[in-house]
Amino acid sequence: MIKYSKARFESADEARRIVRENEAEFESRLNAMTRSVSEETDIRLVTLTGPTCSGKTTTAKKLVDAFAACHKRVNIISIDDFYFDNKKLVEISRAKGIDHVDYDSADTIDLCALDVFIDEILDSKKPEVHCPVYDFVEKRRTHYKTLECTEDDIFVFEGIQALYPEVVELFDGRPFSSIFICAKSGLDVEGAVFEPNEIRLLRRIVRDNHRRATPPELTFGMWENVRHNEDINIFPYADRCKYQIDSVFTHEISLLKPYLDELLPTVSATSEFYDDAQAILEKIAHIEAIPKDYISENSLYHEFI
Repeated sequence: MIKYSKARFESADEARRIVRENEAEFESRLNAMTRSVSEETDIRLVTLTGPTCSGKTTTAKKLVDAFAACHKRVNIISIDDFYFDNKKLVEISRAKGIDHVDYDSADTIDLCALDVFIDEILDSKKPEVHCPVYDFVEKRRTHYKTLECTEDDIFVFEGIQALYPEVVELFDGRPFSSIFICAKSGLDVEGAVFEPNEIRLLRRIVRDNHRRATPPELTFGMWENVRHNEDINIFPYADRCKYQIDSVFTHEISLLKPYLDELLPTVSATSEFYDDAQAILEKIAHIEAIPKDYISENSLYHEFI
């Protein structure tokens, strides 16, 4: 499905109205879904997944509020915290002929540690569990956090890896529900068409630079492998998730534009990705930017900008 979007706005008030209406529509759909999940009985585990830059973190926070309304405590567990340390990740990547660390494959996750952690959650005799914390600066699990654990607590496992067959196998036969969030719609911005995968790439260029100080050239370099992994380990299994939600906003290219205008010119003319960067700049040239302060405090878009 293609959503039609405006390239320019008649006034700042119109831009604010469009942002407000888009966010309200998304919030309505998201809240309806989280209420449905919270009403399921005997659920201790919830997997929240989707391809990169889909909005998983915001959805996880919404689940906390939904379960709290049902008098249940929620613990958000990032599957990223079960990454192997950098030395092992480098070895795994080099064995596959990849120069950079491949964070998007199932073999980067310590499945044994994750399995033990799930067992501890479901062990009613344990009053607390210990979850590792992965530091992306030090590139290793630096410590463990202690979480209280009762039979009424809900554990939401968030990450792209939650749909990998190797990870799903750990949850099979246990009381869990599943959510898949993704940029499913394309955008037609007055003739400039952005397909869902391209929208996620633009989100990731901005997010990676903001959150991980990653230059656009490196994000471009990783993208082919990211997409390859998604086509093998994520999209073929998406329909297995009980709940599905589309995270595309009609105004989002306008939100991304000022960041892309700043970042993409830094791609060197000698880079193999120079033409890709220039093509994006040309494609968004006629689109008017929307300031970040137009979005609400709880907007999903705070994940990316």
